[in-house]
Amino acid sequence: MSGSVLQRYLLRELLSPFLSATAVLLSLFYTMVLVRGVEFLLGSAARASDWLMLGAAMLPMLLPQVLPISLLLGVMIGFARLSEDGELTALASVGVGARQLAKPALVLGGAVCVLLAITVFFWKPWGIAQMRQTAREVIERNVLGDLKPGTVRADLPGIVFHAEDVAPGPTWKRVMLIDEREPSRISVLFAPRAEATFSQGVGMRFTQGVLVQRTSPSEYSTTSFEDGTLLLSVEDALNRRNTFRFGHEELSPMDLLESARATEASGGDGASYWSAFHFRLSQLLAPLALAVLATAIAQGGRRRAIRTATLIALGVYLAFYVFSRVGVQLGERGFMPPWAAGHFPAVVAFLVGLAMLLRVERRGVR
Repeated sequence: MSGSVLQRYLLRELLSPFLSATAVLLSLFYTMVLVRGVEFLLGSAARASDWLMLGAAMLPMLLPQVLPISLLLGVMIGFARLSEDGELTALASVGVGARQLAKPALVLGGAVCVLLAITVFFWKPWGIAQMRQTAREVIERNVLGDLKPGTVRADLPGIVFHAEDVAPGPTWKRVMLIDEREPSRISVLFAPRAEATFSQGVGMRFTQGVLVQRTSPSEYSTTSFEDGTLLLSVEDALNRRNTFRFGHEELSPMDLLESARATEASGGDGASYWSAFHFRLSQLLAPLALAVLATAIAQGGRRRAIRTATLIALGVYLAFYVFSRVGVQLGERGFMPPWAAGHFPAVVAFLVGLAMLLRVERRGVR
């Protein structure tokens, strides 16, 4: 078997469990994130297209979390299957060493690095903007869509609303609305028909209505109109219902860099932004370090079942994640330089994996 054919074969063996792990983990992470927004995603005005758009917008937020562990699982499970079938032993008997076996894992790790870079610098900003816009639109529609006959909504402070009937749209019939947002100018509006409008913001469009407005403590004015729109404030509802907030995770590396410099320019401490910035850069290179480490673990020691390899991969990633988060905290609190805190875990993983791989190369693949 020629070298190029061997490398393609090994890459296919690693790629299959990698893609399977990515699909399973994305499904799990999607479920965990969408549960946070179940209140407004199951609202009366939410549509199937909103679910699809939020799913597409969340993908670049989830990939940086999913791909590194999928890579570990792919490499560990792929080599475990080859080991179970005795293929690693057969390859070692014909002179195929650990470094040659590591090449497809490094190719896969490099591809993941490139995908993460594209995601973090280009795709993720679009996803965050689209997620905010979609969540806002759904919540705005829900605020009006949840208005039922004879109900008062806390999402509209200062507004008392009553209607005898409601239809899809939504539209209401025989409407009475009391606007107490300005206590000195309380208004009461009556109309046979009203409908939701979003052309100039969240509002209601009334047809053939009557507006009774207090002009002074003892005087009222009455005005009839053919068509009128009342704009409503839904900021309280947006702040309360929108649970899709991720802190520093919403910022791109360039945003973190600008925030760190701006904070220091104003006399503040930018350590938290610098630590997050270097950690984000470290995430882009971590797949290569994890690929080396996973290859060394998979090829060293006795043969492992696929189940055992899966557990080892999960344990390695958990340790790497905890180590990374501790490093970021140390950088934010000034115990380590931010650049060291951000890159130290990936560097350690790479050096440990390289040392183990060289040891396997000298001893031979088992």
